[in-house]
Amino acid sequence: MTMSSRFIHAFRWGSTLLSLCVLFASSPASAEPAASPSPQEPPGLSLAVTPVYQLNSSLNNGGSVSVSRLLLDINGNKALSEQLGVGFHLAYDYADYHFSAPTTFGGGNPWDKLQRLELGGSVSYDLTPQWSLYVAPSLQFSRADDAGWGNALEYGGILSLSDDLTKDLTLGLGVGLFSELAQTTIFPVIVINWKITDKLLLANPFHPGPTGPAGVELAYKMDNGWSLGGGAAYRSNRFRLNNDAIGESNAVPAWLRLSRKVADRYNLDLYGGVMLGGGMSIDDRNGNRLTSTSVNPAPFLALALSAGFQ
Repeated sequence: MTMSSRFIHAFRWGSTLLSLCVLFASSPASAEPAASPSPQEPPGLSLAVTPVYQLNSSLNNGGSVSVSRLLLDINGNKALSEQLGVGFHLAYDYADYHFSAPTTFGGGNPWDKLQRLELGGSVSYDLTPQWSLYVAPSLQFSRADDAGWGNALEYGGILSLSDDLTKDLTLGLGVGLFSELAQTTIFPVIVINWKITDKLLLANPFHPGPTGPAGVELAYKMDNGWSLGGGAAYRSNRFRLNNDAIGESNAVPAWLRLSRKVADRYNLDLYGGVMLGGGMSIDDRNGNRLTSTSVNPAPFLALALSAGFQ
């Protein structure tokens, strides 16, 4: 099967799954994520399918790599009171790596297919009319085909405190702490939601989790129903290769996004961007580095299909 046919197959499979989810869902709502539900918003459920194709890129020490990926996300939120809201997040990530003569890894492929399953929850509480507390624990299993699910567990959470400085500006700080495979990761979290004008918004676009901070995106709402955005984030993924080895890949995706709302409940997002500062490595079972290589900038394309319900 060629690379293009793999991508088309993944897209068709993901679209079919989204259609099935839509059939079993109920009344319409907006397709907003459930990371931090507002008590004024009705209970919501959003479903998203995102095929991603990362074009071929050279490895620093010789060889090249490309990646076909399929992301599935389900998010929900519910306001329990004027001050208290809860949410959940379920995600599945399937990645198919295609290496060509990777010198760093002895000319062989360090891994092939990766799977990641994540389950998370969230609690948001208004301490005062201005200050809000947000807690989001999660656990995930991340593994290659040669590893079992049982020894691929990672877990942790995010804690943040934000302040509604004005009706159009919310700022906050937090921390993420995750126990990954033979490694503990701590990173800062910056919370921002700034309605600069009626058409311009600077905000965190992604659901936070153990793959890294949520990133920042500047979005512009156009008059014809389309919106245009651009942003960047840091992404890192550790996964179990086998009983004796752990793999890791990381990069900084920078993107442009073109989006349109279709009917009342569907959204279409087209992404184009570049993976910057990428790297790949293999550790032993205790987390000691065995080998690593950097990855040259890699263009990527993505199409996100989402639906929202309440």
